[in-house]
Amino acid sequence: MIRINLLPVKEITAEVGRRQELLIAGLSLVVTVALTAALFLFQSYRLYGLTKEADGLKKEVEALNVQLKEVGDLQQTVKALEQKIKVIDDLTKKKVGPVKVMESLSLATPPRLWLTDFKEAGGNLTISGFAVDNQTVADFLKSLSTFAYFGNVDLVETTQVEQDGVPLKKFSIRSQLFYQPPAPSAPPKTVAGAAAAPPTSTEAKKN
Repeated sequence: MIRINLLPVKEITAEVGRRQELLIAGLSLVVTVALTAALFLFQSYRLYGLTKEADGLKKEVEALNVQLKEVGDLQQTVKALEQKIKVIDDLTKKKVGPVKVMESLSLATPPRLWLTDFKEAGGNLTISGFAVDNQTVADFLKSLSTFAYFGNVDLVETTQVEQDGVPLKKFSIRSQLFYQPPAPSAPPKTVAGAAAAPPTSTEAKKN
């Protein structure tokens, strides 16, 4: 009977297996290191690009801040000029307005009506006085309403009184006061090509 010693073959097979495992492990390590290096390089490149972009955005923000400061300074200048113009307008109104108001009030006052009190507060005006009758008071209200310096003219009250034995009507009027009256509204525009008005009976007879 012939005996074959298989021990060296098993050892050789085991050695080959170990070498293959070491080779696979080495290749895996190399691949892992290569992937890690590639990922690191990619992230570094991306970080570099983001850093440059951030620097550019910072410069844009700084430029915008400068522009905003200039706009803010300009707005402050415009606001100061508007305030000066408002002060000038107010002074002009206070200088010219009362003269025009008193002139209009004098023109609106009928001959048989006398004013005794003239009070203005916050643009609201109260006028008191005496008249010979109610019709004279009504004429005064109507005349006062025709002037642009007075708005929403309204009769508060009238009472019958006597002055030195003469019967008179004591009245009180409330109104809005405009030292600078609003501009009159523009008349409505006529529509081009509108139909002409029908002829009157006189025009029809002439035709």
